[in-house]
Amino acid sequence: MTRASIGRLALSTLLALTLSSCAIPSSGIAKATPSTSALAIASPTPPTITPPTNLVRPGTLTFLSDTTYPPQESIDPSTQHAVGFDIDVAKAIAAKMGLAASFQTTNSPQLVGALLAKKGDAIISALQITPDLQRQVALVAYFRAGQAILVRKGDGSAIGSINDLCGKKVAVQVQSPEENTVDEANGGICKATPIKKMVFPTDLQAVLILKQRGVDAALDDSPVAAYFVKQTPDQLELAGPPFKTNPEGIAVDPKNGELLNAMQQAMMAIYQDGTYLQILTAWNLLDGEIPASQIIVNSSPTTS
Repeated sequence: MTRASIGRLALSTLLALTLSSCAIPSSGIAKATPSTSALAIASPTPPTITPPTNLVRPGTLTFLSDTTYPPQESIDPSTQHAVGFDIDVAKAIAAKMGLAASFQTTNSPQLVGALLAKKGDAIISALQITPDLQRQVALVAYFRAGQAILVRKGDGSAIGSINDLCGKKVAVQVQSPEENTVDEANGGICKATPIKKMVFPTDLQAVLILKQRGVDAALDDSPVAAYFVKQTPDQLELAGPPFKTNPEGIAVDPKNGELLNAMQQAMMAIYQDGTYLQILTAWNLLDGEIPASQIIVNSSPTTS
């Protein structure tokens, strides 16, 4: 299952509406744009890696993605194009094969099924590498993320870890890893004074409730939490460092060894030539860098 799991069902229109209602300033809608100018990786270049021959669309690497998840993937409301850290990584990988990259928006619960039904060549969508996912797909690791606690500006001194959330109201996205974290805490460290869990369809709504003072804190994926803080630093801050960090991967059909091999080579190539670091820097996600030794995952599906 994906990191954001079944709850990540908001469409790009909801993304635009919710962000614009969050008092995200001046121009109205916060766009998931990098901190530097657009990276020159959108066009295919002479291939340095032999491109696979069994693509869904010849000449194009088609990625499935739930594009409601800034800063990793979202739809820019002004252009209706996919943007984000994941999007730039995918374009850079495709360019190494001399291919264009295209992105097909797919709701999170349908991603793996769509991949195995050959609706796309690969998934790039903040997929947390878990034993369950490894039983279904082959994976190439490209990022590392965890969970983070978001609070209103000035409240970080009182909250620094999960222990500090006992007895407090906390917003989470439905059926997300963060909801699981609250449930675990309520069965353990917060058993005497449980966290008052408030569940919302999207993390965008959970953060909006936090801003409106409806809860004391919100739990979110660490890159997403950092994105919200960057968008509204006068309203939000992170409480403590990320926890439960785990690698994320690009998923490929395990039967497609040709593409898996090319994807591994391309990811290693953008790591070695500095493109990967450039993309991390542009999106202010340097904390999520993985070492080259972790790119190739032991990703052959296993039996239960």
